Amino acid sequence: MKQHLAKAVLYSLLAPVLVGLVLGIYYALSVQENGSAIFFTVLLSALANAHIVGLAMAVLVVPGYLLMYKHNKVHYSGILTLGLLGGAVFSYLFGAGAGFLLIVNALMAALGSGLFLFGLRRGRAKIA
Repeated sequence: MKQHLAKAVLYSLLAPVLVGLVLGIYYALSVQENGSAIFFTVLLSALANAHIVGLAMAVLVVPGYLLMYKHNKVHYSGILTLGLLGGAVFSYLFGAGAGFLLIVNALMAALGSGLFLFGLRRGRAKIA
């Protein structure tokens, strides 16, 4: 159980890379000049905010999952909501009070919790 949980948390840490790649490609294609510099700036900015995902996973998502698992009531929507809430709260606490960065960090944490669930299901499918 602990190994599957640890692998699932590692899957969740791919969220900043995915968000950085998608937003970087979008902004690089939408500007006419110096697209590669914008791509790397957005990618590194997403990676710099990876601590938001880690904190949301450590403080809300994993304890919430373990509590739901203990009571045999795991709801995926609850896990995703905990990720979104954790991303918004920690993003607000670290200075992004409003705007685009708050939304991106919250969605990045929600994607991290979704990847966490994917990792759990993938680990469980290998056992069965």
